[in-house]
Amino acid sequence: MSGALWMFLTAARMEQRAMRRNPLLLVNSGMLPAVFLVTAVETGRPGRDGATELVVAVALTALWGSTVWMSGGVLRRERTYGTLARCVSGVWSPYLVLLGKSLGATVTSVGAILVSTGVTAAALGLPLSVAHPGWIAVSLVVLVCSGTALGALVSCLFLVTRNGLVWSHALMYPVFVLGGLLIPADALPEWLRWVPEMISLHWIKDCMVGAATGDVTATPLGIATLLTFGYFSAAGFAYRRSVEVSRKGGTLDLA
Repeated sequence: MSGALWMFLTAARMEQRAMRRNPLLLVNSGMLPAVFLVTAVETGRPGRDGATELVVAVALTALWGSTVWMSGGVLRRERTYGTLARCVSGVWSPYLVLLGKSLGATVTSVGAILVSTGVTAAALGLPLSVAHPGWIAVSLVVLVCSGTALGALVSCLFLVTRNGLVWSHALMYPVFVLGGLLIPADALPEWLRWVPEMISLHWIKDCMVGAATGDVTATPLGIATLLTFGYFSAAGFAYRRSVEVSRKGGTLDLA
């Protein structure tokens, strides 16, 4: 195993251990999907295909909230603990360390969300379908990669501002409303229907629902993959710029 890969995986494991002790994991990845699912079911009990789409939409909506608060807060927590300077000045690429930590946070969040939505759906007696589990597994891999990239990108924003908590609130709810997840893209005003097409979670939802109901198509997954590569590129550029700005402004270790 190369040194860079070892560092990447070590950062991921460290973040997973830290996540398990973070109470926000229970709130965002445990309670949030359960609350969303119960609330949505109470508005009208769906059939088999509708129930599957609802569960997927709830899980992805909860993942975005968890990405903002958990993966997106990786660098903010490093700053709070006073370890940020060491992270950005080590032997290995600081961006590689950030991606490892974001991956660890995303994997932990996805696991907790899957358990929460699965248990809640079973308790509610929702009739779910899983026509093509292989495609669902592939979609989950793309989902983890996309969540990692989004978490790294959001984390860079928190590096250059002291108002991370304010930005967390500001970033979360627009995607809840405009992301094409719980609220279908067709329900949005026509001039806003382009927004979900820029969000990978919307396309992953389409792929997972299609795989679960038997309507498999590779197009949504391909678009989600391209968007994920775009997120990784944007995160790399934003990270280099944010570290440079923080160093010049002398704010790298501000709590």
